[in-house]
Amino acid sequence: MKFRSLGFRVTAWYAGMLAFSFLLFGTSTYFGLSTFLHWELRSSLLADSTSIAEKLLDHYRGQAFLSGEISEGFAPEVNAKFIRVTDSNNQVLYVSKPPLNGSFNPNSVPRLTFSSIPASDYYVDRNAGHAELYIVVLPYSAQDGHKYIVEVGAAQNRIHETLDALLLIFVIGMPAFVVLASFGGRYVMRAALRPIREITGTAEQISLSRPEVHLPVLQTGDEIEQLARALNRMLDRLDTAFQEIRRFSGDVSHELRTPLTILRGELEALLPYASVNMQDELGSCLEEVERMARIVDQLLVLARIDASGEIPRDIVDLGQLTKGTADQMRLLMEEKALTATFDIAPSVLVEANVWRIKQVIVNLLDNAIKYSRNGGTICIKVSSSAQKAWLEIRDQGEGIPAEALPRIFDRFYRADNSRSRGTGGTGLGLSIVKAIVIAHGGAVRIESIEGMGTTVCVELVLAQGHTAEPTTPPVSPAAIVPS
Repeated sequence: MKFRSLGFRVTAWYAGMLAFSFLLFGTSTYFGLSTFLHWELRSSLLADSTSIAEKLLDHYRGQAFLSGEISEGFAPEVNAKFIRVTDSNNQVLYVSKPPLNGSFNPNSVPRLTFSSIPASDYYVDRNAGHAELYIVVLPYSAQDGHKYIVEVGAAQNRIHETLDALLLIFVIGMPAFVVLASFGGRYVMRAALRPIREITGTAEQISLSRPEVHLPVLQTGDEIEQLARALNRMLDRLDTAFQEIRRFSGDVSHELRTPLTILRGELEALLPYASVNMQDELGSCLEEVERMARIVDQLLVLARIDASGEIPRDIVDLGQLTKGTADQMRLLMEEKALTATFDIAPSVLVEANVWRIKQVIVNLLDNAIKYSRNGGTICIKVSSSAQKAWLEIRDQGEGIPAEALPRIFDRFYRADNSRSRGTGGTGLGLSIVKAIVIAHGGAVRIESIEGMGTTVCVELVLAQGHTAEPTTPPVSPAAIVPS
């Protein structure tokens, strides 16, 4: 579970607010019910004490009469009630017998006198047994002038049992309900965010090579539908702008080739007739023209890669192609006394455009040769695993500064401007490599430690279910000229 996702945060807020609401509701219900039950008990006991006073004490005919009437009318032993009547002489005229359930002992309840009547009209006695007694006290003056104290009480165990049962329901039921509600909320959130997940998944597939991919528009009529439509309109505008940029780059590169070719021809034609000093100047101009021509050619290659849809592909043995390309570039290695080591796995077949992949290998080997120290070693490895083919080229050269690695594939970017210009670099070689590899559905990464060397790893997709003979390009001097 992604704890920072919108669905989890909304579900967490929902569960938290639900738990807080239940806690507030449970607390208010518990104390409200407790107050109501005590009020109802007090009202009932007060009604009993008033009935005894008005119906029996106003017509008092002795203790036997009082005892018989209370026993017959209120049955305190059966109803587990405590009843006691005391006169003004502090003489107990009547006290109920212990209840049949044995919850309390009436004789253990301290006697009240007119001098010890509590300020409130009730009190709680906890010493009459295992149940607390809630006792209502009613001082009463009869019609004949005699004064009495009527005490009527009952055990609070039923109230406590009811409140304990309610508390148990809250403690067990509420967390379970919150958990179930959270899972339900999570399900609802997942359903609500499903259009966003679909939009995200489709957005991951959108690239310059797949401009036709648009975000799905679900007919929900809500803000998500409006967002998807707005993003699709933005993608259309961006695609139009990218197409114009591609056409501009291709047209400019194509138009520049002719004047550069003419300029180079005219400079070469002037060389035999120029003085020695002038020949040096013309030679320098020719070098700059050649450099500009390489830049224009590379820009044209990038424009063609960007503009092309499906690249024609064959089954290529990546190991044989890499080994053959390295052998063609052996003269360049020998100029710097470099040694090439190979670790080539057999039959690493990829479905690719053989000339484009060869261009990738040439560019990577050319960089490794340029920036390797004299007498160093270039390690070339081709392997496969997990439906992927891997090409790895490692040199022992100067390396790339750490701050330059994030931008190393940017067009015209040079980690060291002076060094790149001196070695003929244009800052487009690695951009071409990345464009070709991405067009084949692969990936490329560079690891480098300054002063220790650089490793470039190219990932391609293995060809599946093919038995045809792999295609290899013929040996051609032009094939080993880095783009």
